Amino acid sequence: MEGEFEYAECASCGSLQIVQPPEDLPRYYPPEYDAYNALPERYYRGLLGVIRVWRDRTVATGRGVMGRLVLMVHPQQDPRVRSIRLMNLSPDARVLDVGCGSGLLLLIMHRVGFNNVEGIDPYRPSDQPVGGKVPVYRRTLREHIEAQPPPYDALMYHHVLEHVPDPEGELALARRLLKPGGKVLVRLPLAGSYHWKRYGVDWFQLDAPRHLSIPSVQGMKALAERCGYMVEYVGFDALPLHLHASELYRRGIPGSQHRPDMHTRAQWREFTRLTLSLNRTGEADSGVFVLSMRES
Repeated sequence: MEGEFEYAECASCGSLQIVQPPEDLPRYYPPEYDAYNALPERYYRGLLGVIRVWRDRTVATGRGVMGRLVLMVHPQQDPRVRSIRLMNLSPDARVLDVGCGSGLLLLIMHRVGFNNVEGIDPYRPSDQPVGGKVPVYRRTLREHIEAQPPPYDALMYHHVLEHVPDPEGELALARRLLKPGGKVLVRLPLAGSYHWKRYGVDWFQLDAPRHLSIPSVQGMKALAERCGYMVEYVGFDALPLHLHASELYRRGIPGSQHRPDMHTRAQWREFTRLTLSLNRTGEADSGVFVLSMRES
């Protein structure tokens, strides 16, 4: 989409912040925006659905012989699902997905054995349960707190916090929904990464102006600590897609994440090799953080 937007870069930690969000920000979230794509009707139907349950249960919990066999053939998996295992949740843990979008992750968690998952998203078209079973609410975090739900064992922000005008206020507010010892899972793009240094304004995950603030690792740790959390875990889960799309953005090709045919198999292999290396060394452009409540 057209337009130019100015960002400030922190001289201390390298985090990025949009200087002035556009007044018409909602227009940058068109109906085809990926987060709100409809759930595939047949995602868990038939034999393929059974195989997906085996695979997703193993990825999310580490359990399941059949799932491990499936993963030997199809090792790639949604990093959202992989991150669930980092929280060591029991099947009865109460979990809230903040900014749940279409709710696909909630459906996956429910099908693999998590019995008490819910979602909120102020831009959902309705409060209809996901898959007819999983509660979702068309609410902001503050509105959900005002509804006085029972406390949660965990809250999740999967590439949501960068869209929030006040991420520090958001994480501080989230504490009011957590049980003692509760955890917050945050996944988001990272400034100061290889991708930002190489591509600059053509970096796919800059995503101006939707991404209002993008922290560096140092910036995210400082943010968490200011909000009263301990940082239990830091990891990296970038995808080859981020390199592919950034290369095409540099060439001025729109809709770049949906053009896999624009690179050869050899180029995709190189994107995969480099992404795995960047994830290992902590230079990748997508991070996952597990935060826990600090004792008062």
